[in-house]
Amino acid sequence: MEMPYQPCNADENPDVEALKNGNERAFRCLFEQEKERLSRFVTKIVDDRDEAENIVQETFAEAYRQMDRFRGESKVSTWLFSIARHLAYGHLRKSKRHNYLEHETIEFLEADQDGDAPSETQEVVETEERRRIVHDAMDDLPDHYRRVVQLRDLEEQSTAEAAKELGLTEVNVRVRLHRARKQLKDHLCDRMEC
Repeated sequence: MEMPYQPCNADENPDVEALKNGNERAFRCLFEQEKERLSRFVTKIVDDRDEAENIVQETFAEAYRQMDRFRGESKVSTWLFSIARHLAYGHLRKSKRHNYLEHETIEFLEADQDGDAPSETQEVVETEERRRIVHDAMDDLPDHYRRVVQLRDLEEQSTAEAAKELGLTEVNVRVRLHRARKQLKDHLCDRMEC
């Protein structure tokens, strides 16, 4: 006998034991709750919606395969975001190697034809350089600032959610976020035109 469809509640916390036991409804609810936030998060990293959707799907598949290894030391959503971040950066590393050779070849061929590098390639190179500078700026932040930026700006958590996850007050989260953004801005202004 087939079980009737049970809708998921938006505010329902994922049942870790049900997830570990392979409960289809629990995993479907987790997917429905987190797919949009994960998609926005990954899109910010890879800057390609289609590729971000692929990475989100891969994230859930990986989470499903690895669920028995989830230790419960953090929220399931935090664990999902760490998987997504790992996969997204892996994608960037692979695509940068590929794109670098591809762009070099295209630039060489087009420069050979008309003596000028295309402006589109210049824009791609500049975009990649800006992305690298921002990534370096994030890496230079102290861990307590970097974590606040990740939760609030990248994972798009509310101040209350970030405060709960970090064990801080909402005021502390706002102060750290303000200071982190200021440090990021200063770092970026040192390296790019402001």
